[in-house]
Amino acid sequence: MTDARHIETTAFAAIKASVRAGYLTTGRDTRLASYLREMAVNVEDCELGAGSKRRALFVIGESGSGKTRSLQHHFATMPEFRPYRNEHGETVSPVLSIDAPRPCNTKALAITILTAMGLPTRERMTEHALFAILKSQLRERGVKFLHVDEMQHVMRHNTASAIRHVQDTLKSLTQITDWPLHTIYSGVSELAELLKGDPQLANRSRVLRYDALSCPADAQWIESILQKVATEGCGLTLSAELLEGDFPEKLCLAGNGAFGSMIAMVQEACFRALERERKSVSIKEFARNYERDTGCLPRDNVFTAARWRDLVPGHALVDLA
Repeated sequence: MTDARHIETTAFAAIKASVRAGYLTTGRDTRLASYLREMAVNVEDCELGAGSKRRALFVIGESGSGKTRSLQHHFATMPEFRPYRNEHGETVSPVLSIDAPRPCNTKALAITILTAMGLPTRERMTEHALFAILKSQLRERGVKFLHVDEMQHVMRHNTASAIRHVQDTLKSLTQITDWPLHTIYSGVSELAELLKGDPQLANRSRVLRYDALSCPADAQWIESILQKVATEGCGLTLSAELLEGDFPEKLCLAGNGAFGSMIAMVQEACFRALERERKSVSIKEFARNYERDTGCLPRDNVFTAARWRDLVPGHALVDLA
């Protein structure tokens, strides 16, 4: 590889890394930040002996809606959630974030959390013993916020008794003696089942929905993706068809209204244009990537089909079925 080609490749990689690392906000970020700030204040109130019992937050939205990315962003930018040095000079991370294993039950969840803290476990240990160690270690390590992503995996056993057991387990985590642990659970709509039929858990929780975006109501946020990613991030101009009024609706349909998925689609279209040394991004890049990602026939391509509003992205492979 020549030096010029190497520099060019390195510069392209740097652009991709910078664009992917960028964070785009929506109105949901204001609400999420508010909820997280309330939790942080309540931690302090609990330490003074007068905290609220609402110590759990459920962030619920479909895959690709941006839940995990939003939480990671706010954990990293809000001072209350950043690592700090204690009086002994030790680094303390107030947030512990894990992915629920799949398949998952409450015992597997305890093992995953303990493993994330670097603690050994034994499969033959009882669930009661695991949670006793877990609660003690959360206190010892200064973890005040426990975030479990993909929490719907714990709903593998959906019998009434199994759900009650999960509900009781979650409540117990916010009732650790002399420790103000607050919990955050993110996942898809199945997660809402945990809040049904248990007034105690519901009364201890807040819920933030990450609903799908729609057009024209949310067109401004979709247009902001194009501006931030294509123009500001990649230095590309937008071709005429991307400036037409129905393009945000096409992008919204292709991404099933999921904000995170739409961001990824715009990023990949722009990277495709840059790779081909183009100065602008056009609908051709979107159409080609959509075909590649879904396996759809040309007549079923949301970005180019004449009757695109009649298409259902989830049915892209229906002809094969």
